[in-house]
Amino acid sequence: MSESGMRQIEAIIRREKAPHVDKALRDLGVSGMTMTEARGRGRDEIITTSFVRGKWTFTTDFVHRVIINVVVDASDVDKVVDSIVKAASTKKVGDGKIFVYPIEKAIDISTGQADDHSVNPGRR
Repeated sequence: MSESGMRQIEAIIRREKAPHVDKALRDLGVSGMTMTEARGRGRDEIITTSFVRGKWTFTTDFVHRVIINVVVDASDVDKVVDSIVKAASTKKVGDGKIFVYPIEKAIDISTGQADDHSVNPGRR
């Protein structure tokens, strides 16, 4: 089955792994990406307890992560995802998650080009 169109890959990873993922994506020829600092919690959440004025309080400390977003041709999704997994993995809980979304439409603001040409201008 052949897939067509574009997909957005969103990877939520450990901050210290961001340079490794960046290099892996560059090595694949992925020309554009967005990286955002984030905080969140998952299975690796840190719970702090304290006893204040006769009551126990529980707070969840959020862990620092990076969200990387790339848009690629649907046929490239598997190799991009595999590359991110290899570059970001420590084989420990808290390595992150990857989500893949279909892209309905993309427009380059400066050129007005739409769809695949807006994301991958070198493709014809």
